[in-house]
Amino acid sequence: MRLDLNLIAVLEAIMLERNVTRAASSLAMSQPAVSNALRRARRLTKDQLFLKTATGVQPTARMVAMWPDLHRSLTAIRASFAPDEFDPASDATSFRIAVTDSLAMEGVSEITLKLQAASPRARVSFAVHTHEGSLEGIDRGTLDCAVGMFASLPREMHVRSLQTDRYVCVMRGGHDLADCLTLDRFTAAAHVLATPSALERGLVDGWLSLTGRTRTIAVVVNHFADAMKIVSRSDLITCVPLGFFNGPWRTIADGRDLVVCELPFETEKLLYKLIWHERLQQHPAHQWFRALVTDACGSSFDGQLVGEAPLVGTT
Repeated sequence: MRLDLNLIAVLEAIMLERNVTRAASSLAMSQPAVSNALRRARRLTKDQLFLKTATGVQPTARMVAMWPDLHRSLTAIRASFAPDEFDPASDATSFRIAVTDSLAMEGVSEITLKLQAASPRARVSFAVHTHEGSLEGIDRGTLDCAVGMFASLPREMHVRSLQTDRYVCVMRGGHDLADCLTLDRFTAAAHVLATPSALERGLVDGWLSLTGRTRTIAVVVNHFADAMKIVSRSDLITCVPLGFFNGPWRTIADGRDLVVCELPFETEKLLYKLIWHERLQQHPAHQWFRALVTDACGSSFDGQLVGEAPLVGTT
C-alpha cells in the first residue's frame, strides 16, 4: 500500500490537539475528512492509533512509539521548504510552550500580549510545566520550548538563561515565627508545599536535607498562589520564589497581611532557563518567538523585596 504523506500531517495534528475536531480546524479540513484519513492510517498500520476519551482521544502504544520519528521527519521536511526569513506581521505560525508556575501568572499574559501585538496571525498554546513533562514534550515535539529550572539537560537541548531568584519563607502577619525564624522553628512548623508534579519533596527539602533535617509537609498544592492564600488565613507557612511574591501575588493579595522571612539555612539561587530542541535551533519563526519569550520572561530582578523594608532576618 502506498504511503500518503497527507496522512502523516493528519496524525501529527491529532497527536498535538488530542481531539479530532480541533485537529481538523488546525488543518483547515472538515472533520469527516480527518476521520477518513485516520481510518486509512489505521488500515495501513493495522493499529487503532488513537482511542476515544471523554475529552477527545489518546494515542495507543504504537502511535506513541511512531511519534518521535514521525514528528521529527515532518519538522525536517517543513524546514527544507520554509523561507529563510520570518515576517511576524503576515506569517501564521503556531507555537507551543510550557512555563513554570512561579513565572506563569505574569509570563503567560506577557507572551500572549506581545505575540498578538507583533504577530496577530500567530497562535500560542501553553502547557503545564513539570521538569520531566517539559523535557519529554520537547523531545517528542509536542512542545517547541519551555521555561523552568533545569539542573541538567540532554545534549540535543539548547538553553538560554532568563533570570535569577531565590526562595523565601512566607507566613501571615502576626505569626509566632515572624520575628524569629530559626532552623528548629522552621522544621517544627507545618508547611504548604507548592509543586506541579505532586511530589512531596521540593528544592527546599533538598537544601534542608544537607543540614540533616526535614520539615513537616501538611498540604501539597499545585500552584504557588494557592499556597499563599492558605498561609494568609492559617498558621501554616510556605516557601516561594521572592520574584513571585514581588510580582503576581501583589496583584491578588487583596489586602492580606503577609510576612516574608529569609530561610534559616544555606540555599542556592534559582536560575530560570528557556530550553528548546536542536531541530528548531535554526528555524526563523522559532528564533523570533524565543526572542519574544526572552523579552517577556527575562528580568534584571535582584532578589530584593519590592517597595518594602528588608526581609526579616534569621537568628
